Amino acid sequence: MGSFVDFKCKFCRYEEYGIGVGRGKAEMPFLSLYRCNHCHTIGSTWIHEGKIPRCSNCYDDAISILPDDARRVSCPKCGEPAVITPKEGSWD
Repeated sequence: MGSFVDFKCKFCRYEEYGIGVGRGKAEMPFLSLYRCNHCHTIGSTWIHEGKIPRCSNCYDDAISILPDDARRVSCPKCGEPAVITPKEGSWD
């Protein structure tokens, strides 16, 4: 079962809400958090076996996959410390 997270940078005020992460009923594909080095966003992308993950915003493959349990990351916009917080709710 997947879940949702929010991202917020208190320095530059960049925010993303309701980012879906995790697995559904099947093992593959699954949604993973990423930080895009091309368009400087954070979000989630589908991970498929044998395929290159891409940014869901600009479709570039210059992304850094973040660990499932990441809670503190550098903001992709300003580089300062930012927070990922779990949100209530889930998806199948």
